[in-house]
Amino acid sequence: MRKILIISCLLFSPAVWAGNEQPDLSWYGVIPAIVSILLAIVTKQVLISLLVGITTGSFVNFLIYNTDSYFFGLDKVFDHYLLNSIANKGHAAVLLFSLLIAGSIHLIAKVGAFNGLVLWLSKYAKSKRSALLITYFMGFFVFFDDYANTLVVGNTMQKITDKFRISREKLAFLVDATAAPIASIAFVSTWIGYEVELIREGLKSSPIIGASNAYNVFLNSIGYSFYPILILVFILILILSNKDFGPMLKFEKQYIPPTYKSDELDKTASPIWAIIPIFVLLYVTIFGIYITGEQNDGVINAIQTGDCYKGLVWGSSACFILSFSISLFLRNNLSNSINWVLEGMKDLFSALIILILAWALNNVLEDLQLGKYLGGIISKSDLNVVYIPALVFVLSGITAFSTGSSFSTMGILVPIVIAICGEFLNQGVSDITILYSSVASVLSGAVLGDHCSPISDTTVLSSMATGCNHINHVNSQLTYCLIVGAISVVFILLNSALYINVVLTYIIAIFVIYLIIRLFGR
Repeated sequence: MRKILIISCLLFSPAVWAGNEQPDLSWYGVIPAIVSILLAIVTKQVLISLLVGITTGSFVNFLIYNTDSYFFGLDKVFDHYLLNSIANKGHAAVLLFSLLIAGSIHLIAKVGAFNGLVLWLSKYAKSKRSALLITYFMGFFVFFDDYANTLVVGNTMQKITDKFRISREKLAFLVDATAAPIASIAFVSTWIGYEVELIREGLKSSPIIGASNAYNVFLNSIGYSFYPILILVFILILILSNKDFGPMLKFEKQYIPPTYKSDELDKTASPIWAIIPIFVLLYVTIFGIYITGEQNDGVINAIQTGDCYKGLVWGSSACFILSFSISLFLRNNLSNSINWVLEGMKDLFSALIILILAWALNNVLEDLQLGKYLGGIISKSDLNVVYIPALVFVLSGITAFSTGSSFSTMGILVPIVIAICGEFLNQGVSDITILYSSVASVLSGAVLGDHCSPISDTTVLSSMATGCNHINHVNSQLTYCLIVGAISVVFILLNSALYINVVLTYIIAIFVIYLIIRLFGR
C-alpha cells in the first residue's frame, strides 16, 4: 500500500510536468480518486469511502478554483454534487429502472414463478459447468444494454447458481464481464450510438483521408477490441476447464449458499409467469429505444440514435405492471403483492446509495478536470505512431478506473485520439488500421477500467443484482481482469508495432490464456 501511495504521488506530482510554462492544476483531481479507491480497499466500507472522496474533492475544488461556498466547499457535497447526481435525468431513469426491476423480480419470486423457472432450467443445468454456461450465454442474449443485462441475468440466475454452490462472487464476475464487453462491440446496442457519435464528431473536427463514415470506422475497429473479446474467451475457457485461481478460488471454496425460507422453496408456479415479464422487459426496452431514434436510415441507425433511458423506463414499467397483474391473477391478495414489491425495492436501497455517491464523485472529478489531465498526456507525448494504440489502451483504462465511468472516458479520449491519428495519416502514414486500432483501444480500455473500478456504476449494479458483497466482487474479479488486460496490451503491441496479422494475434492470445488457466487454475 505504501508503494502505491509513493508511486501515485510521484506520477501526479507537479514536478513531473514542470516543463509547462503554466502549471496544469487539473492533476489535483487524482486526490479524491485515490482517496476513494484506496479507502474502499483498506476499510471495505464503500459508502464512507465515496463520501470522503466527494468531500475531499469538493474541498480541493474550492481551494483551487475559489468556487462559491460558505463552508470551504463542504456545503456543495450535499446541495450540489449529491443533489445533481439524483436530479440528472439519465441517473433518475437508471434509479427508477432499477427499483421497478427489483420490485418485479421479488414479486415474481414470491409467487413461485422463479422456482418454476429454476426447475425448468435445472433440466439443462445438470452440473456446475452447465449452470455457468447458461449464465454466460444469457449475457449474449441480453446484448443490447449493459444495465438490462446485469439486472436481468444477475437476478434470474441466483438460485440456479446457488444450487451448484457457485459463489455470488463468481456469478457477479460472469454478469459484469458479459455486460459491457458485449454491449460495447455488438453491432446494435445502447453503447454503439454513443460511440459512433463520438467518432463522427472526432472525424468532423479532424478530417481523415479514407475515414469519412463513423459507423464504418467503428465496424473496422471491432476486430482490434482485444480486451472485450479476450475477456469473453477467458470466461469461456475458465468455465469449460472448471477451474479458478486467485481470490476467486478462495470465494468458491468457502461459499455456503443462503438458506431460503420454506415458503419460498415450497411455492412453485409455471415458469411461463417468469419468462413472459422478462421477455416483455426486453422487447419493450428495444422497442422504446428504436421508436425514439432516427428511423429514416433503418433499424440499426434507429437503435443507435434512440433514447436508451426512455427505453429502459418503458421496459421496466411494462415488466412491473405485468408482474403485478400476474400476482393478482394467481390469487395473491393486493396487500401481499404491494408488500412484496416494497420488500424488493428495499433490498436495493444500499446499492442505490452507492450508485448515487459514485455519480457524485464522477461529477467532482469532472469539475477537477481529471479526465482532461490524463487525456492531455497523450497529446503531449512524442511517441512513434505504432505505440499509440497500446498507450491509449493503458491511459483509457487508468482514466476509467479513476473516474468510474467508461462513457466519460470515451467522451474525453476519442476526439483526442482521432486528432492525433489524423495528424499522422494526413502527413504521410499510409496504414489506416492505426486509426481503427487506436479507437478500439479507447473503447476497450474504458471497459477494462470500468471493470476494475470499485466506483463504477456497472460494477455496483453487478454486485447489487447478484446479492454479492461489493468489495468482494471487486477483489475477486480484479485478478482476472488485470491478467486479460495485460495480455491485451502485449498483443496490441504485437499487432501494431510488429505488424502481426490480427487473426494470428488472437490465436496466440487465446493459447496464452489457455496456458495461464491450465498452469494456475485449480
